[in-house]
Amino acid sequence: MDKEAQGYDGIIQELDGLLQTDMTFNKVLELVGPSVIKDSIAHMDAYGVICSTGLLGGQWYLKNFDPTFDLKKNIYLTTFYSGNVSSEQCQSLFDYIENYQVDVRPEKIFSLDQIRAAHDYLDSPQALGKIIVLNDD
Repeated sequence: MDKEAQGYDGIIQELDGLLQTDMTFNKVLELVGPSVIKDSIAHMDAYGVICSTGLLGGQWYLKNFDPTFDLKKNIYLTTFYSGNVSSEQCQSLFDYIENYQVDVRPEKIFSLDQIRAAHDYLDSPQALGKIIVLNDD
C-alpha cells in the first residue's frame, strides 16, 4: 500500500529537537510535545493548526512560552486529551472509519516472547504505524 493510501505524503526527520526541513505546513500533529513544539510552530504557515497530543520528548509543559509572540502568525494551537473521550465520539470515529474505508489494521503483530523485537522495530526507521503485542497464553 502506498503512503498516500496510509494517510501521509512524506516523512520529515527530526534531529536534536529540530525538523530537518525548511518547509512550512498548514497542519501539524505534534506527537513529541513541549520539548520540540516551538520548532514545529516555526514551521507553520499563517493561520495553520497545530495539535499537540504527544509527550514523547520527556517534557510535560512549555517553558518560556509567550502565546502572543510564539503564535504571532495567527496559528491555532489545539490539543487532544484522551480523558475527554465519550462513547458518542468513539462511535463517530467508527462511523468515519466505516464510511471512508480507512485501513486501521496494525502494521505488525508480535507475540509476547518477541517483545524485544517489537521495541526494536518501533525504534527503527521502518516503523510507520501501530503494532500489537499479543499474549499467547
